[in-house]
Amino acid sequence: MVEPSEVAEIERVIQLAIAPAFLLTAMATLINVLAGRLARVVDRERAVRDGAAEVVVGERRILVRRAWAAYRAIVCGVLAATLICLLIVTSFVGAFFELGFARAVGGLLVLAMFAAIAALGYFLVEIRIAAQNLPNAD
Repeated sequence: MVEPSEVAEIERVIQLAIAPAFLLTAMATLINVLAGRLARVVDRERAVRDGAAEVVVGERRILVRRAWAAYRAIVCGVLAATLICLLIVTSFVGAFFELGFARAVGGLLVLAMFAAIAALGYFLVEIRIAAQNLPNAD
């Protein structure tokens, strides 16, 4: 039979895992946005390469830079999401087996945040490249 204190401990671990789960949802949303942007860049590059779209001088070089920035952002976002998953698993394993994984959990959170910051940084780079190369309105 499960002791009431064990149930309380499991409930506490679940409550603590909710915040990283929301963070995981946010990373999934960011990855989805980035994948959409990358798909649009790849479609445009194919259209330019196949002659199906009007070509602006230097556009393919710009599209390649945007694609690489989006790709790097996706890689960092996936890394952050993976680290968050590991954080959640480590939290539960530590609680179930009464292991002292507090430092490991803290380390995983810090690494996940660094990866998320890098993903957002590369996202900003991709947006900057796109914005700098907009045609003039005059």
